[in-house]
Amino acid sequence: GTMLRVDGLEVRYGKIRAVQGVSLAVETGEIVALIGANGAGKSSTLNAICGIVKTAGGRVTYRGEDITGLPSHRIIQRGIVQVPEGRRIFAALSVEENLRLGAYTLESGKKIGAEMDRVMAFFPDLRERLSEPASNLSGGQLQMLALARGLMARPRLLLLDEPSLGLAPLVVRELFALIPALRDEGITILLVEQNVRQALAVVNRGYVLESGRVILGGTARELMENKLLVESYLGTLESRPRD
Repeated sequence: GTMLRVDGLEVRYGKIRAVQGVSLAVETGEIVALIGANGAGKSSTLNAICGIVKTAGGRVTYRGEDITGLPSHRIIQRGIVQVPEGRRIFAALSVEENLRLGAYTLESGKKIGAEMDRVMAFFPDLRERLSEPASNLSGGQLQMLALARGLMARPRLLLLDEPSLGLAPLVVRELFALIPALRDEGITILLVEQNVRQALAVVNRGYVLESGRVILGGTARELMENKLLVESYLGTLESRPRD
């Protein structure tokens, strides 16, 4: 069935309408991408879904329940977890301490230990560095840690915000290889990504945002075969400097 439904979502920052009536759906067990240039409203859409920014209009329904406007901690309790860019990790804390912070929805220490073992199976690099400060990690490892920390909260729906931002191509490939593996663990994924080619290689479906509106939606194959999309995004986005 439908896990997430967004209808006519609006987000405003002062007079600026960042998201202008976005509607989308994510079925249980799907990987869905939101793609588009910088400033298209992708991150604002994710932030509104998980309660980080206020919605100015429209509705967010999760597993049949209207969650529009709920505070973000209530949304996390329901199983929606957003993984921000890896730069939002606590550098002074150890890798393990960062992971434990992700587990605040789990009650007992015993549960946390078991969860850490389960999550670390996906991240052998991090497992060897649990006691090191996060400041020792490379950019790619930080992004992996951000993802691992998100998984500690046992999400049903994972919102990934620009996971490939600023990472070396090899690391991006590693990261994207993980995404279907997480789906196989029973996690539904909504992914915001500028690396369109990489995103379309792993997702079931995608929506293209431009100026806060959905201008195109379809299966990964339909989007790959769309001349307009290929010309306007696949050519330019990958060669553009990150801002």
